[in-house]
Amino acid sequence: MASSKVGVLTLLLLCVFLLGSNYMEFAEAQICPQFCEPNVAYMTCPSSGNTKLHPTCTNCCKAGKGCKLFRKDGSLICTGT
Repeated sequence: MASSKVGVLTLLLLCVFLLGSNYMEFAEAQICPQFCEPNVAYMTCPSSGNTKLHPTCTNCCKAGKGCKLFRKDGSLICTGT
């Protein structure tokens, strides 16, 4: 009887370990706040080259990877990751 309990416990721990390792990639996800950055005048993205894009509502988190947000004076606010 004791050996079957140990076997069940071992199987349960193995399942928890395997399921937990699959969810670790989701634990690294970034939480992106849903607000508009008020100082963004335009942005550029690698996919559009040097074309100035004028998003209606974005922030540093919501900008695509490599996209750069700029102020009216041309200074860089951030680069999307």
